[in-house]
Amino acid sequence: MENKFKFLTKHSLKKKIKNKWFLIANIVVAIVAIALVNIDSIVTMFGGDFNKPLKINVLDNTGYYENIKTNLKGVEGYLGTSKLKIAKASDIKKSKKEIKDTKDILLVINPDDVNVFNVEFITDSYVDTVKYQAIIASLNSTKQSIALDLSGIDKEKLNGISAPIEIKRSFLSEEKTEDEENTRTLLSVASLIIALPCFMLIMYLVQMIGAEINEEKSTRGMEIIIGNVSPKTHFFSKILSSNLFVLIQGGLLLIYSGVGLIIRKLTTTSSHQGMEAIKEAADSLDLSGVLEMIEKSGILNKLGYIIPLIIILLLLSFLAYSLLAGILASMTTNMENYQQLQTPLMVISVAGFYLILISAMFPGAVFVKIASVIPLMSISLAPSLLLSGEIGVGLIIVAILLLALLNFILIKFGLKIYKVGILNYSESDLWKKMFRAVKEK
Repeated sequence: MENKFKFLTKHSLKKKIKNKWFLIANIVVAIVAIALVNIDSIVTMFGGDFNKPLKINVLDNTGYYENIKTNLKGVEGYLGTSKLKIAKASDIKKSKKEIKDTKDILLVINPDDVNVFNVEFITDSYVDTVKYQAIIASLNSTKQSIALDLSGIDKEKLNGISAPIEIKRSFLSEEKTEDEENTRTLLSVASLIIALPCFMLIMYLVQMIGAEINEEKSTRGMEIIIGNVSPKTHFFSKILSSNLFVLIQGGLLLIYSGVGLIIRKLTTTSSHQGMEAIKEAADSLDLSGVLEMIEKSGILNKLGYIIPLIIILLLLSFLAYSLLAGILASMTTNMENYQQLQTPLMVISVAGFYLILISAMFPGAVFVKIASVIPLMSISLAPSLLLSGEIGVGLIIVAILLLALLNFILIKFGLKIYKVGILNYSESDLWKKMFRAVKEK
């Protein structure tokens, strides 16, 4: 049995890897992954209106031009690769003619007895929401600053009012630190980024097992295979080879992403172009800085047992999905029927993924915590909630135990269904046969 099991596993794995479509698909995936990591550089390379200077003409009737100009300079960070030019206008008719058929902006500043000044925002084209809101925020900030200055408040008090509030973060527990809090947030975001590839790999795994088993059944090759090996050997060889293939594919995705990050790092340091705001964000997320923050937080000691628990949860989840996929595929006679049967698996997986997105809106929600230990959904929810501090290690262990129990049930009873269904080519009384098989000792 062992030799036949190894042979079937190797044969199935080689069949998937040596397939020309595997090579073509991975070339496409590699290109897409690297492109996504460097999407801002690619967009910039093709050029467009976004990298043209944005001109703001200010027609000031209040005498506050310098104050307005100083604050408007802060808008440049929201313009991507574009530069901001601020010019003083003197004639409204001439200024309107200048911005005709352009994306330039004309601001007419008029005095206001109640609100210091009011503004007429004039353009010939639409302005995107980010730029518009940034300019409005800048003008509001200018108005508040001038209003405070005109109120006659002492300069020191005025500076104190304008200065940002100083916040000292404290915890009742001496074991908790601000660095650990920030690190948890960072790791929670990272786990969300990882959740999407896991979701995609699970969908890929379910589809692949169903397609392979139905292919063998449709060509009647299953009768030859089962005539030489037991259904148990065939079942577990499919499960093992499919999971190994998915893990290999997942490792390749990590490599592609790593190559993309290396390319981004090289192009970011050598090029003077690109979106400045995104570059600053990338610099702030420099790997050495992130590692230093994680080290200071003291969470490294906890990661020593958190990461193994997450890996166990991941592997058990992949096993559960593959077992269910194999059992469902054995019950069907063609791929169309299998597509219908696998729909509940898809719905459960999608529900878990969406719950991650809304969990941040309901911190501490009991429903989300309960969902994080439900088998098949826990792979999406539990790691993110654990790293963000929403749940403890205890719930992760509960999720692992429930997954292990589900896998045990699927192996014990699912194998009986697989033995009956794998050579069944008729849809009549199929469910009766399945229930009868489960009841057998």
